[in-house]
Amino acid sequence: MLSGRRNKRNSSVGTILAFGILILIGSCSDIYEQKEVEYLLPKGQHMSKRLGGFPNDKSGTLKSDVLDFTARFDESVRYDLGNRNQDDINKLFGFSDCNSLHHENSVRFGWRYSLVKDMVEIFSYAYTNGVVGYHHMGDIAIRETAHYQIQIVGDKFYLLLNGEMKQEVERGTNCEVGLYYKLYPYFGGDEPAPHDISIYIKEIFTQ
Repeated sequence: MLSGRRNKRNSSVGTILAFGILILIGSCSDIYEQKEVEYLLPKGQHMSKRLGGFPNDKSGTLKSDVLDFTARFDESVRYDLGNRNQDDINKLFGFSDCNSLHHENSVRFGWRYSLVKDMVEIFSYAYTNGVVGYHHMGDIAIRETAHYQIQIVGDKFYLLLNGEMKQEVERGTNCEVGLYYKLYPYFGGDEPAPHDISIYIKEIFTQ
């Protein structure tokens, strides 16, 4: 009789321990899950602020040869500047290149709101040896989550939108050694944000 009670007690303890381990594993997996981060472009400013977590933690370098992320724009993306600055390209996300400042060598996705289409126009936006170039890559609906990727391959960047290669960009000369610091959302152009604008970015890290 005593042996039976012990077996039942040991079985119950084992079940509780197993359940506790499952909870622990589940909570640990959440630590490594990448969360969507809101970047706020405040009214009257160019630079974005990261909301939640560590608001000032926007520094960082690219640690692989691919920048991979998703992004979406909410209704706050709509704006009417009422002048030619409406056509300016804002910056979404990217990185510098060649151990230089981003106005010398860098690559980013750019964006602007189209009043006519009521959509967000997406661009490649790159500096190569101090010369800026850009190219329209496609249009994204408001609230749509799109997939963006920049690949470093030799002396070129390849920019993909929703899994489709859209643009090839030449890298600067003398880029055998690269230090890539990340470049976060920025409004402008010449004119600052006309009101608060939110962009939601989720980085994808691969080993």
